[in-house]
Amino acid sequence: MVEAPSFRMICVAVITSIAGSFHFGFNLVLTNPSQEAFLNFMNQTLAKRFDGGLSDNTLQNIWSFVVAILFLGALAGSFSIRLIADWIGRKNGLYISIAVGVLAGGMSIASKFIPLFELYIASRIVMGWSVSVSLGLSALFLSEASPKQNRGAIGMMTGTCVQLGTVCGSVIAMPQIFGTEDLWWLIYATEIGIMLFFGAALPFFPESPGFLIQRGATEAATKSIAYYYNCEIDEAEKHLNEIKEEQKNSTKNFKMMDIVRKKSLRDKAFIGVVVTFAMSFSGVAVINAFAFDILKDTGLKVLEASLANDAISVVSMISSIVAAVIVDRNGRRPLLLISFAGILVCNLIIFALMFTFYKFENHVLGFILICFICIFTFFFALGPGPLCYFINAELVGQAARSAAQSWASVIQMLSRFVIVTAFLPMKNQLGEAWSYLILFVAPVAASLVYLYFSLPETKNKNPFEVEEAIEDLPKFPLCGKNRVYDRKQSQEMVLSRQMQLVVDYGSIESLSYRL
Repeated sequence: MVEAPSFRMICVAVITSIAGSFHFGFNLVLTNPSQEAFLNFMNQTLAKRFDGGLSDNTLQNIWSFVVAILFLGALAGSFSIRLIADWIGRKNGLYISIAVGVLAGGMSIASKFIPLFELYIASRIVMGWSVSVSLGLSALFLSEASPKQNRGAIGMMTGTCVQLGTVCGSVIAMPQIFGTEDLWWLIYATEIGIMLFFGAALPFFPESPGFLIQRGATEAATKSIAYYYNCEIDEAEKHLNEIKEEQKNSTKNFKMMDIVRKKSLRDKAFIGVVVTFAMSFSGVAVINAFAFDILKDTGLKVLEASLANDAISVVSMISSIVAAVIVDRNGRRPLLLISFAGILVCNLIIFALMFTFYKFENHVLGFILICFICIFTFFFALGPGPLCYFINAELVGQAARSAAQSWASVIQMLSRFVIVTAFLPMKNQLGEAWSYLILFVAPVAASLVYLYFSLPETKNKNPFEVEEAIEDLPKFPLCGKNRVYDRKQSQEMVLSRQMQLVVDYGSIESLSYRL
C-alpha cells in the first residue's frame, strides 16, 4: 500500500512550489488574455520611431518574439541551476531567484511609466532567468527533502503549482481585471507580492538533507531529515547513514557534458529529453501563450474567450492534482503513454475544428473547441506536464540527477522559444489550423512511438533495475534482427550495461539507491 505524504511535507511542497515553480506558470500565460493591452503599449511606444506605428502583422511578429524571449532568459537560467544549487544550496538559491524575479517585475512596471518598450523586453529576459532557476531549484529541493516512498507525489507538486500559476495568471490578466492598457502593470505588482509573501516562509524550513551532507553538516542534516521525514532523531540517523553511504560510494559527480559523453547515461537521458521534447511540442506552449487569441479567432466574444481561457487553466490544475494522487500507484510509464496518446488525438480534433471553422464560420465550433482544449489540458497535466520535471532524475540515478535535469530544462526552454516565436508568423502565412497541425501532430506521434518501445518504468527503481526494465520493454517490429530474444543473451546484455554503469559511476554501491 502506498503511504501518503505527511501533512508537513505537503505544506513544505506547496509553499516551496508557490515560491518557485508557480511563477513559471504565471509568466507563461499572463501575456495571453492581456495581449491586446501589450500590443497597444508596444505600438504607442514604437510609433514615435516608425512614423505613426506599425502594421498589424508586423506588430504580431514582433510580439511573438517578445513573448518567446522569456524562454531565452529561461535557457540561460537552465545552465545556472546546477552552479547555484551546488554553490550555495537549493533553498538559498531560491532566495536569489526570487530577488531577481522581484527586480524583473519592477523593470516591467517601470517600463509602463517611463514608457520604454525595450525595458519591458529586457525585463522578460531577466524574468525568464528567474523563473527557470526557481523551477529547477524547487524541484531539486523537494526531490531531496521528500521521503523516497512519497517522491513521486511530492515531485508532482512542482508541476501542479506550475498549473496553479497558469490559473492565477489567466484570471489576473483578464481584460475585465488587470489586462487593460492602463492596469497591466498591476499584474506584475501582484506577482511581486506573491513572491515576497511565500518567499518569506522559506527561512522557516531547513536546507535539503542531500546538500547538507555534501557540505559535511551532519547534525544539521539529521535535523533536516527528522523535520521533512516527520520522524524521531534515531530514525533520522538511519536515513542519514543511508544517504551518506550512497554519497560516499558515488565517487563521481557528473556535469552536463558527462551526460553526452557516457553512453550508459546518454541513452537514458535521451529518453527523458524525448519526454520533455514531446511535452514542449504537444501544443501547450501555444495554448499558454495564445489560447485567448485562438478562441477569439473561432468566433468567441472577449468575455467568452476570457472565461474559456480560465476554464482551461483550472482543468489543467485539477488534472495535475489527480496525477499527483495516482503517480505512485500506477507508475510513470502508463501515465505518460496514455496522456501522450490522448494529446495526439486531441490535437488532430483541434486541427479539424479550426479548419472547419475557417470553411463554414459556425459559432458553435468555438464552444466545441473549448471542450477539446480542456480535454487536451487534462491529458497534458495528467502526465507530461508534471512528470517531465523529475523523470530524467529517475532514469539516470542520483549522481547524474542534477546534470540530466539541466539538459531537460535546456530542451524545454529552447523548444518553447522556437514554437512561440514561429507560431504567429506561421499563422499569418499558412493559417492557424495548418500551423497547429505542422507543429504539434508529427512531433507527438513520433515521440509516442519512440517512448512506447524505449521508456521503462522507473518508480522505486535504482539504475540497475532501470536497465532490467529497459530489456523487458516491447521490441520494435522492424528491428527484430537486431534485438535479442534469447533470455540468456538478454540477461548478458543487461549485465554488460550494468557493468558499464559501475564503470561510469565509480562503484557498485552508488547504484543501489532507489530514487
